[in-house]
Amino acid sequence: MNPISEMGRIGLSHPRKLAHAMSTCLSVLMILATSSTIQAAESYQLISNGDYAIPTLIHWPDQPTKAPLVLMLHGTAGQKNEVGGLYQRLAKKLATKGIASARFDFAGTGQSPVDYQQYTLTSAVRDAQTVLKYLFELPEFDSSEIAVVGFSQGGLVAQLLVTDSLSPRINHLVTWATMASNDQGVFSDFYAQYLTEAQQQGFASVKFDWRDAPLRFSLTWFNELANNQSLERMKRFSGNILLIAGKEDLTVPYQQSERLKRTAALANSTLVLMDGANHLFRVIDSSGQLSPDQTIPNQLLNTTVDWLSYQLLSDAPSKER
Repeated sequence: MNPISEMGRIGLSHPRKLAHAMSTCLSVLMILATSSTIQAAESYQLISNGDYAIPTLIHWPDQPTKAPLVLMLHGTAGQKNEVGGLYQRLAKKLATKGIASARFDFAGTGQSPVDYQQYTLTSAVRDAQTVLKYLFELPEFDSSEIAVVGFSQGGLVAQLLVTDSLSPRINHLVTWATMASNDQGVFSDFYAQYLTEAQQQGFASVKFDWRDAPLRFSLTWFNELANNQSLERMKRFSGNILLIAGKEDLTVPYQQSERLKRTAALANSTLVLMDGANHLFRVIDSSGQLSPDQTIPNQLLNTTVDWLSYQLLSDAPSKER
C-alpha cells in the first residue's frame, strides 16, 4: 500500500478520520546530515488541510534555540525539491547557517495524492498557510522570523501569500525568476491557448516534456489567474525582498523582476540579474540532466543563503534599494 495515496483517499472521503489515520498509519523518515558545525535533521510529514494531505519535508538545524524558518514554494509542474534539487540543496545550505526550512508539494504535483485539478492560486496560498500553521505549533521554530522563497509561479504564490490577511506576518521574500503582473501576465499565451478547452470540459490537459502524464489545469485556475491582483497587492508590502532573475530567461523575462521591484516601493528590495542564466538557472542541460557546470546554480544558492542569513540572523535592517 502506498501510504501517501492511501492518506489522500482517506482525507478526501473521510476527512474526520484523517488525523487518526495520520497518527496510526504514517511514519516519519529521519535523515541525518552532518556539516562541520551544525547537525541537521530532515523529517517527512503529511499535513492535512482538511481535504487532502500535503507532502512536506521539514529541514532544521540541531541547535538549542528556536530557528528562523524559510518556506519554499515550487513552480509550475514542479515538485518540492525543485528542478535539479535546487530546493533540497538550498535547505542543506540554510541548515549549516542555523536556519530551518520547509518545502512541500502543491496539489497534484510530486507526491500529492490528489489530481492537479485541485490546484488553484487560492489552494496554493491555503496550503502554504496550513504548512506554516503546523510548523508554528512545533517548539523548534521561531514564528517571528519567517521568509518565503518562490520560484517562477511559486513567486506569484509567494506574493499572494505575504499580502494575504490570513497569513502570519512575513517580513522577508525571495523570488527566483518570478512573474510580476496583474491578471494573466506571462501566462497570456498559455491562457489563450487552453482557456476554451477548460471552459468546455472544466479543465485543460497540458503536457510537459519532463512529466510522464499531462496536468489538468482547472477552469478555476484560469478564472483566478484572470482576476489576479498580486502586483497591486505588493504595493503595500513593506518587508525585505531579494529578486533574482536570469538575463537569458525567455520564459519569464527578467524585466518582470524589475517591475516588481519598482512596484513594491515600500519594500527594501535587492535585485540581482545573473548573466548567462536562463529560466532554470542552467541547473540542467538541454537533455534534462544535471548540468556538469553548476556555477550559475551555486551562485543562485549562495546569493540566496547569504541574503537570508543576513535578514534572519542579523538585527540590522536591509535598506538597499
